[in-house]
Amino acid sequence: MTKRLLLASAVLSLIVVGTVSPILATTDFNAYLPIAGTPITPEFKFTKNVAFDYSGGGKLKDLLNGKNTTYTFSGTASNNTSIKSLMEAINTVLATQRKTTATFSDLRVDYQVQVNGDDQGATIDYKVVLTPTLTGYLLYKSNGDTPTVFDISWMGFSMTGPAVVSMGNLGNVDINSPMGIIQSQLPDVYSLLKGTAAEAPLSTSILDASPLVNYPIEKWNTLFDPAYTLSDAAGLGYSGQKVAVTSFAYGQSDLYQGSLKPVDTEVDFTADSKYHLTMVERASSGTLDADGHANGLEVQGDPAISTTTGASTNTGTATAQGLSTMTIYAMAGFAGIIAVGIFLWSNKKMKDAAKRGVDNSPAPTFQYEERKHWADKFDEEKK
Repeated sequence: MTKRLLLASAVLSLIVVGTVSPILATTDFNAYLPIAGTPITPEFKFTKNVAFDYSGGGKLKDLLNGKNTTYTFSGTASNNTSIKSLMEAINTVLATQRKTTATFSDLRVDYQVQVNGDDQGATIDYKVVLTPTLTGYLLYKSNGDTPTVFDISWMGFSMTGPAVVSMGNLGNVDINSPMGIIQSQLPDVYSLLKGTAAEAPLSTSILDASPLVNYPIEKWNTLFDPAYTLSDAAGLGYSGQKVAVTSFAYGQSDLYQGSLKPVDTEVDFTADSKYHLTMVERASSGTLDADGHANGLEVQGDPAISTTTGASTNTGTATAQGLSTMTIYAMAGFAGIIAVGIFLWSNKKMKDAAKRGVDNSPAPTFQYEERKHWADKFDEEKK
């Protein structure tokens, strides 16, 4: 992604969100769609946060108090047969669940779990990043008179069963369940939790990107940059040519999407003692950057993006929530004028205050002491 594209995404966030802070996501999705329809590498970042309260004591406290450990693993389908099997399972989900021709031709898995426990409770933070190589998302290639159409229904896949990955020293871990790493690396904790009211929420899926397609793509916030230049995107097959870019963003609290608040799951459970489990589910977010002047739409009920190399004649240069590019530039210019006016007014007030001080107060008088060499003091004493 180029610096210009990063700037466009930052501007989009400022326009859409305003003073509302974005919320962290259970699924954080990013992708770039070149108009040529060449293979892409979207990123799916899945997170989940679990907290145990054992302030009343018990075996769970004995097992987790003072434990501060991070479990990490990285691998690809090309060098790990279990990841290749996971990739094939996801492709089956894409074909049957999402009804798409898009497929993963390669897959990278980055897995990280942090366990931190003290004398009151413990937290377990999960992060699973899937970075596939995706092909087959181009539904229709423009012939000059019609737009190019991208299928994006693949971004909302959801794994409902186990996703077991062989992680070397960590053993076989189900990365689609919070219980996976607990069973693999904390077997005593797993035995304590198994069969309790905590087992069900701890067995929910992590690899679930369905919220991205549950919200219509045509209602995502958009920003169109008609002057984007791919001067440093040789890796994408371009050589300094100008290409319009449209950014789509979902997952920010605003007037259109409402207030996206985290959902906490609270569970009291009993094993050898009484404990409390809290799981935090945060709102999902997604960012799509597409070449050309793009619009979200549905094709047979599934989300898609149509795009043209230039600005559409019937929609103009529409940006975030229908604001035109010129309107946004005018807003930015107006804000600059206000800032300059405030500066000039403040500067005038400072000068007026300085003048009042000179007019109303007598001029200060100063007495200067002649500087002398330190040796002169001895001469004065002799006199």
